[in-house]
Amino acid sequence: MKTERRPFGPQRSAGFTLLEVLVAIAVFAMLSMSAYQVMNGVQRSDEQSREHNERLQEIQRAMVMLDGDFRQMVARQVRQQGNDESSSLLQSGEYLLDSSSHGILFTRDGWQNPQQMFPRSEILRVGYRIVDETLERVWFRYPDTVVGTEPLVRQVLTGVTGLSFRFYGEGWQENWTESGALPKGIAVTLTLDDFGKVERVYMLPEAKLPSVTKKDGDGDS
Repeated sequence: MKTERRPFGPQRSAGFTLLEVLVAIAVFAMLSMSAYQVMNGVQRSDEQSREHNERLQEIQRAMVMLDGDFRQMVARQVRQQGNDESSSLLQSGEYLLDSSSHGILFTRDGWQNPQQMFPRSEILRVGYRIVDETLERVWFRYPDTVVGTEPLVRQVLTGVTGLSFRFYGEGWQENWTESGALPKGIAVTLTLDDFGKVERVYMLPEAKLPSVTKKDGDGDS
């Protein structure tokens, strides 16, 4: 019988050397870092996209509310804080309603009250202002307010640094001074801290208060 001879000297193992293990760890670490950077970039992009869409939806909701108010503006004089004299149909100016920018106050119709279920009319006194870089809507439950009546306030849009208006009569003008008539159009400009200036133009039906005619026999004697 033949016997198998074993070679003299130490036997070499079949495993990896330390250098090979270190190289493999380094390659795996680089691949893991690359995968993490890609994953992190995708997550950040998705988060930014989601925040952008949420911001756009917030702006769209604010525009819908502005549309509902400005498009239903009516020529109705009101009494504020119990004053006997009626105020202008439309009030606008810097710091109006304690706004940090411009403010506006007017009367609108169409506040639905089906079958007169609520003790109020369908006429609403409403305004807009800027407080702490937030567009706020203020309104009164009753157009003719009594002394001490505080308006209700709703935050409409955040990140608003400016609010301004232009009025169209015989042309565009910065201020509306005709107390007995509404402008034919109003341009509302919002200055947003992320999108810049956003302008919305509302064309209004020409509305004036009916003129008072003297009857026979009226006047100074």
